[in-house]
Amino acid sequence: NFEDDLVDMHSLIKQLEELVDPDANEVVRVIGISGIGGIGKITLTTALFDKITHQYDACCFIDDVRKIYGEFGPMVAQKRLLCQVLNQDDVEINNLYLGTMLVRTRLRHLKVLIILDNVDQDEQLEKMVLHPKYLGVGSRILIISRDSHILRNYGVNEVYNVQLLNANKALQLFCRKAFKSDDILNDYEELTYGVVKVKYADDLP
Repeated sequence: NFEDDLVDMHSLIKQLEELVDPDANEVVRVIGISGIGGIGKITLTTALFDKITHQYDACCFIDDVRKIYGEFGPMVAQKRLLCQVLNQDDVEINNLYLGTMLVRTRLRHLKVLIILDNVDQDEQLEKMVLHPKYLGVGSRILIISRDSHILRNYGVNEVYNVQLLNANKALQLFCRKAFKSDDILNDYEELTYGVVKVKYADDLP
């Protein structure tokens, strides 16, 4: 279980879940998840997604929105969203207007959970047309981005900032990954402290 490999994962999931508040069925909430690259934003969000997905009529996890927009454009992003939410292999979209109308008409009566990973431009969110008023009550949108300004501009309800581990937690994480244990193995003390010190200095324990 990858959750068990990560230090404090259960407490972090709980913190994020409290912001998402999946039991509040009378409102639509948009939550931003921010932090530097490589800090574990997608790992944390995926863990929460797996935990609460059963509470929704439909779910969607769009991985690497930046790459999709850069390589294929906004229509492909809309298409992937609709295919996942509607559980269809193919949704015919010939232009952005049609995609927008499908989002507005097909999602408004569904309680959906939508996660958008690696958003790095305001335009990407604008062209997805995922305004809360177009989603059924109880829906949640989670947007993962390194840039908290994009999240604020979009009008998220809350931003969850994934924090760096302190030195002790960084050491514990390294030991779990390297030794499958919370403790340093004999004869590896100097090497372990050296690696953790270098990585922590680079802000990525």
